[in-house]
Amino acid sequence: MIKNILPLLTSVAAIAFTGGSAWGFSLVGSELKLRTEAQLTPTSQLFVTSFPASATVSESAVEFPNVESLFDPTVGVPPGFARSLVNVAIDAGADYLEIDFDNAGFGSYAPGFKNTYVFSFTAPLALRITSVVIDPRTNLGLTPDRVTFNGNELFVNVQRLFFNRNSFARFNLTTVAESGPGGENPSDPDTVAVPEPSSMLLMGGAALMGAAFKRHRARQQSERTPVS
Repeated sequence: MIKNILPLLTSVAAIAFTGGSAWGFSLVGSELKLRTEAQLTPTSQLFVTSFPASATVSESAVEFPNVESLFDPTVGVPPGFARSLVNVAIDAGADYLEIDFDNAGFGSYAPGFKNTYVFSFTAPLALRITSVVIDPRTNLGLTPDRVTFNGNELFVNVQRLFFNRNSFARFNLTTVAESGPGGENPSDPDTVAVPEPSSMLLMGGAALMGAAFKRHRARQQSERTPVS
């Protein structure tokens, strides 16, 4: 029995580790928009910079290969914040979003209460983010309290983080179809903190293992039952 169940558990672990594609709707085909939020203190004025460019999420193309080009230097920013953007590349796929720093050189993000990327996913079918996990390959220095989500929006607060050309961040997302009017869900809190990656994998793995074990036991019992 041990030999029979080992391949089953191995396949379950693989499914649990892949994350969003096994659980929710694909982001491919949705429209990705970017804005930034800058705020020196919790009580100071919030500066929101929206960019006219948007991109359709694709598995084969980088949606925003040159973020610096999106910024209009005439837009007002708070004191201490540069009139430019760190030149990252932003790529999204079926169940993830990545920030790559190959073109960014090295430096640090401006300090403050908020120095935040806000990513919005819209589509003909309204989607709602239900979970986000910081991928273990991320080396930017992000912690779960810096990454939150609400509805169809992902918030990544990068204030005071150091980066170089080797820096990288990836977020594994799960989404569901939103049934509420206008894609809104009144029961959602303002923001939901991102859980630690290990806890998400354990919860997903435990659920799938339980279901797989039940199917395995049911198949064994059916094989032992004589056909009438």
